[in-house]
Amino acid sequence: MSTLVEYTANADSIAHALFVNMVLGDTTYYISNAYNPLTVDGNVYTHLGSLMSVSDIQDDYKSTQGTVTLAISGIPNQADFMQIILNESIKGGEVNVYRAFFDTTTMVQEANSYLRYKGIISNFNIEENTNIINGVSTNTLILSCSNVYTILSRKIAGQRTNGSSRRQFYPDDISFDNVRNITILPKFG
Repeated sequence: MSTLVEYTANADSIAHALFVNMVLGDTTYYISNAYNPLTVDGNVYTHLGSLMSVSDIQDDYKSTQGTVTLAISGIPNQADFMQIILNESIKGGEVNVYRAFFDTTTMVQEANSYLRYKGIISNFNIEENTNIINGVSTNTLILSCSNVYTILSRKIAGQRTNGSSRRQFYPDDISFDNVRNITILPKFG
């Protein structure tokens, strides 16, 4: 996907950041790796700076399987992500990662935002690090996101040709019990 980046006259003060929309249930959370709160496409994003990281995003010409890891190590006060993770069913939540360019002097978006990744939360992990000497404990939320093609590749369609799989659907059916024996018959011709 090729997108033309708009020209800006004051290019010396232009920076970019990643902006993440997480849809969990009926609520959308807006976070970014910018160092100031920014409004992008009408949404105000909580600034996490270096406390939020996004793994490399694979860009291909055609649709391929891809996963992205989103790590949040600074838990913002506006939305307690630790409680959200623990209290809500977040697997299956939608994640959209955008890149936008903004003027560092005015903190205003300078060009359109560009969708870099669209996926679904497939797993999560909470890493706890405790420094006993300083009495400091930090938590890092790690969200593993998969795109639609990765999820579809894991989908099992149809039925396996063995007896135990057949009995899941039809408990009294024994017709697949001999499939294994057919595969070891000698070949003719």
